[in-house]
Amino acid sequence: MEDVITTFIERMSVQQHASPNTCGAYSTDLRQLTRFLQSNDFSRWEDIASEHLVAYLLRLREQQYAPTSIARKLAAMKSFFHWLQEEGLTAADPTVKLSSPPVNREAPAALHPDEVQTLMDLVAAQDPSGLRDRAMLQLLCATGMRVTEIVSLNVSDLQFDQQTVLCGAGGKSSRKRTLPLEAATLGTLHAYLELGRPKMVHDRKEQSLFVNHHGTRLTRQGFWLIIKNHARAAGLESLTPHSLRHAFAVNLLEHGAELREVQELLGHASISTTQMYRPARGPRGSRTPVHV
Repeated sequence: MEDVITTFIERMSVQQHASPNTCGAYSTDLRQLTRFLQSNDFSRWEDIASEHLVAYLLRLREQQYAPTSIARKLAAMKSFFHWLQEEGLTAADPTVKLSSPPVNREAPAALHPDEVQTLMDLVAAQDPSGLRDRAMLQLLCATGMRVTEIVSLNVSDLQFDQQTVLCGAGGKSSRKRTLPLEAATLGTLHAYLELGRPKMVHDRKEQSLFVNHHGTRLTRQGFWLIIKNHARAAGLESLTPHSLRHAFAVNLLEHGAELREVQELLGHASISTTQMYRPARGPRGSRTPVHV
C-alpha cells in the first residue's frame, strides 16, 4: 500500500506540479490512513469501501482533529482514490459520496502592533543567529510573506538598489512577485549579510539567504521553532508565523490599502481569500502602524 502512495505523490509532483508542501501533507495524510486500514487487517486498496473511510473519519473526530485538518485529509483521500480508479487499480472510487465537514473560514485574531513591537524588541541582534532572527522577523512583518517563501529566498533575491525583494518560489503560487522594502528592513538585512551570515555559512557557494547552524538553507520547521521560541519569550504563546502575515494584512487594510493591492502583496490567487483579512476592529485609525 505504501508503494502505491509513493507513486501517487511522485505523479502529483511531476505531472500536476504540486508544491513540496502539498506533496508532503498528502503523503503524511495518506500514510496515516494506511496505518488505520492496516490495523483493521486491510492490505489492498481495492478492498477499501466507503464505510471503511467513514470509520476512519469518525476516528479522527473522536481524536478531536480540527475540521480544517479533517477536510484536508479527506481532500487527499479523494484525490488519491480518484487517481487509483483512473489507473485501474480500483473498480470504484469510495470517496465519491463523502463530504467535508463545515470549515470556519474566518481569519484568526490579528496581533496588535504593540505585540509585534514587543516581539521585535526582544530579538537581540548581538550574534550571528540573533542578526538572522531579527532579519527574518522584520522581513516577515514588513512583507507578509509565507514561511516557505522566506526560507526559499536566495541572497540574489534581495535588490538593495531598487529597495525590493523578489519572492514566490516554493510557495502556493508559482508566480513570483516583487515586494517593496522600507529602509529599516533593508538596514537589518544588510547587517545580517555583513556581520551574521558570513560567520554561519561554511560554503562560499551557498545561495540561501537564511541559513541554519550547519550553514545550509533553513527549513520551514526550523523557522517555525525559532519564531515560537521568541514568541514564548515575549509572552505570546499563541503566536505563529501566519499571525504575523495576518497582522501585516490587517494593518494595511486598516490604514487605507485597497483589497486588490493587499491581494497582490500577499500573493493570493483569489481575492476572496484576502477578504478574510478585513479588520473587524474599531475605526481605521484606532491602531498605530507598525514600522519595523
